[in-house]
Amino acid sequence: MAKKPPAPRRTPIKEAHHVLQDALLKAGDSDSKDSQLNKHGEIAKSLGVSPSMLYKWREPAEKGSGQPNPLHRTALLIDLTGDTRIVDWLARRAGGQFTPVEGETPGGNLDKAANALVREFGLLIADVADAMEDHRITADETQELREKWDRIRKRTEAFVRRCEKGDFRPKD
Repeated sequence: MAKKPPAPRRTPIKEAHHVLQDALLKAGDSDSKDSQLNKHGEIAKSLGVSPSMLYKWREPAEKGSGQPNPLHRTALLIDLTGDTRIVDWLARRAGGQFTPVEGETPGGNLDKAANALVREFGLLIADVADAMEDHRITADETQELREKWDRIRKRTEAFVRRCEKGDFRPKD
């Protein structure tokens, strides 16, 4: 069997102004330039800022308005409070959930780490099947499933990050 190429490394985080630019372009996606300008004008009005401020947020901080854009301000708020519930709230508003990586999993054998994750997923599936046995899932069962799922997501994220770093030894 041919040896696999090394795993691609994690891409760097986009700059805040690029994220805002992409979002504004997507929000104004349409056939006409006038429609895009109208949409951006509506967004600026809803935010209580001028359209020019909205466009300045799309520039790097050193070229912009001198005011941090909303993403920079949110990041600073998280840094100052040390509270990631802000990110979780934003993620839930967007239909998702924030998954922090809590500590790195120790390096080790890839096969053992992968097998441990598969085993955990299997146990969660068994728990779902047990909860469904009476054709309903109670609030307590739901909470227990959520807690187990959150633990698995965090461990899986840590596992994938270790793979991206190339931190697993070859099979012993």
